[in-house]
Amino acid sequence: MKCSQSFTPFEPWQGLTSGACPVTYCMTIMKRAKESSCGQCVLCREGTWQVWEITRSIIEGKAESDDYALLTDLLELIRDHASCEMARSGAAICLEVMAQTQDEWELHIRRKRCTNLVCKSTYTIYVDPNTCIGCGQCMNTCPEGAITGGEGLIHMIDPAICSKSLACISLCPVGAIKKAGPVKPKVPETLVPVGSFGNASGEGDGKRRRRRRE
Repeated sequence: MKCSQSFTPFEPWQGLTSGACPVTYCMTIMKRAKESSCGQCVLCREGTWQVWEITRSIIEGKAESDDYALLTDLLELIRDHASCEMARSGAAICLEVMAQTQDEWELHIRRKRCTNLVCKSTYTIYVDPNTCIGCGQCMNTCPEGAITGGEGLIHMIDPAICSKSLACISLCPVGAIKKAGPVKPKVPETLVPVGSFGNASGEGDGKRRRRRRE
């Protein structure tokens, strides 16, 4: 039995140098395949879901040590035996990408890291104290109200509240809001005036009133 359902080809893998993540890329492909499955074939219906679930777990930092081998086995079964052309094509692409980027997959699985800081579990968001101008635009756009600050103050992001929507990164006029991987940059512990952090005279007295967006 072969599924006659047609599909639009998947977006091609652009490579690590493009800033992409192979795990996220493969998860996106399998998400589309499982959502488009006609349900007639077990490998299309259940196989694509299992691959999507495993890749999602890897992205969330919950990988198991044998996930790479398990994914390879599942994808080979889907590629060789699924009735749906979309599932077969998606599996073949994922296998090719995995072979090209095996070190990056191992980095995700073994060390819970993502080279390009695409996977949310692998990075935090912070305000660069040497770049922030204290304009307040990021405070007004944060959907969680995770950013505190005030006029002329270096703003701060509370990682316990931040949902990593990334809305603030694109809005900041000076590019002061950035991602940080395993090495966390030094930032103020309290609100301090712009330009004062790290000065020889001190890192600010932190006495300015703290304000959070309502």
